[in-house]
Amino acid sequence: MRRRGTLQRLSSGALAGLAGSVAMQGLQAAGQRFMPRQMPPIRRHPGQFMVEKAEELIPPQAQEKIPEAAEKATAQTLGVGYGVMFALLYSAARPRVKNLFFDGTMLGLATWAAGYLGWLPATHLMPAITRQKPLQVFGAMGSHILFGLATVAAYQAVRKRL
Repeated sequence: MRRRGTLQRLSSGALAGLAGSVAMQGLQAAGQRFMPRQMPPIRRHPGQFMVEKAEELIPPQAQEKIPEAAEKATAQTLGVGYGVMFALLYSAARPRVKNLFFDGTMLGLATWAAGYLGWLPATHLMPAITRQKPLQVFGAMGSHILFGLATVAAYQAVRKRL
């Protein structure tokens, strides 16, 4: 019975991460269209960067056979996978939502910090936040908090249905 509960929790987390990631992508698209100065200065799409790094591991002849459409689709899907991963971590750590606002905010800030304080500047895909405008930092932070809130709300809703 315990195994089934863990599987349900993780499944709920994955679905919630998908919902939160879709919401996040919508926020980012709206931000690029309506508030471009508030967007973080990302030098290259992180998903495309990851696809290129993965391709470096396979022989050049095989690289040439990968369709560009598949590369683009994979790059976009990696962003969703990133959100789902954080939601899975949340669902593994939190069997139930204790406080939607607190949990969602913390999930969003943890997701933001991992990327914006960690691997994005480390890979030179974006400058450190100390070299960004405050609106760029707080805009990205805010959208990630909304991701966290949407994800935790979806997790809570799915868990209640099970």
